[in-house]
Amino acid sequence: MIEIGSNGVGAGTENSIVVAMSGGVDSSVAAYLLSKTGAPLVGVSMQVWDYKKNSDENSRATCCSPADFCDARRVAAKLDIPYYVVDFEATFEREVIQRFIDTYEQGLTPNPCIDCNTKVKFRELRERALGFGCSHVATGHYARIKKSHNGYHLLRGRDLEKDQSYFLYTCRQHELEHTLFPVGDYTKPEIRAIAREAGLPTADKAESQDICFVAGSLQDFVTKIGSSRGRGDFVTKQGVKVGEHEGIHRFTVGQRRGLSLGGMAEPMYVVEIDPHANKVVVGSKSDLRREGFKVREMHWVNPDLIQKVAAGVFPFECEVTAQVRSRHRGVRARIKVLDESACYITWIDDWAAVSPGQAAVLYDLENEELLAGGRIAKEA
Repeated sequence: MIEIGSNGVGAGTENSIVVAMSGGVDSSVAAYLLSKTGAPLVGVSMQVWDYKKNSDENSRATCCSPADFCDARRVAAKLDIPYYVVDFEATFEREVIQRFIDTYEQGLTPNPCIDCNTKVKFRELRERALGFGCSHVATGHYARIKKSHNGYHLLRGRDLEKDQSYFLYTCRQHELEHTLFPVGDYTKPEIRAIAREAGLPTADKAESQDICFVAGSLQDFVTKIGSSRGRGDFVTKQGVKVGEHEGIHRFTVGQRRGLSLGGMAEPMYVVEIDPHANKVVVGSKSDLRREGFKVREMHWVNPDLIQKVAAGVFPFECEVTAQVRSRHRGVRARIKVLDESACYITWIDDWAAVSPGQAAVLYDLENEELLAGGRIAKEA
């Protein structure tokens, strides 16, 4: 039996698989690799956002647009698998778009890719897969799943430059059991080479941007869809006004570019956002330093940690690698687990600026296995 990953889904099994097909090269190759196993496949694209209604006239969607669906359909036809477009727009608007807007307007930093994975790809799509009679869902994420004697482990993708495990920390054990990441053991150049060799029409297709539903300026998108209060003040930590801004949704803690604050003695960074006073607090890079921070809405992924948290003996401590942005490679830290939904993280060797609202994702000390993750709290 040919296996994909370590979940053991392949020819000769009774498993059937829904493949999430975005119309990009990664999901196309995921479908191709699975087709080689002989497992029954159904290709599915998700209609999540009306770009014509919600974007400027000249803006162009970068993912999951009608053109992308045409590409996905062409790949499905080449692989001779059934293909459907399913409408998840109501769920996406409620669970992803609205939270995205609300988070920015609260002076926090959202991460819509995590919400999309949690509420759409690994909930709605899984329910739809069951409706198709399929037991598994496969995506084009660069991540890996490994089975052990006590459960399933989520690992970084082999291509660390493309690794997407950071966005998957909300996956639960029963979801990992029925999930496949066929491209996780490959590098991006290898995936493109496979696509070319297989004659897939998406082999040289450009990649989409991180926030796929924003066709144009992120700040303009929030202004149009949300209810931004507009202009406010830039102030120092001492409360001295040093300029004006056009809306707190245009900024995130740790940001340096785009502040347009001339004549300052040193480079200025956003160190705090006050949504009530509509103020953006700026300071030096050293003002960003926090020895520690709290994380809420915790999701535990590693089977051993799940058992330890379930035992309910709090607090307990351990050392981890903490990643606080999608492009951050992680810093060694100590976590104090306060209860099943919260922990406190203290830096050990180095530090990184943290943005309240953003995800803090914890890996083992080898920086390979994802252990847990949650949202960075505004309070200390």
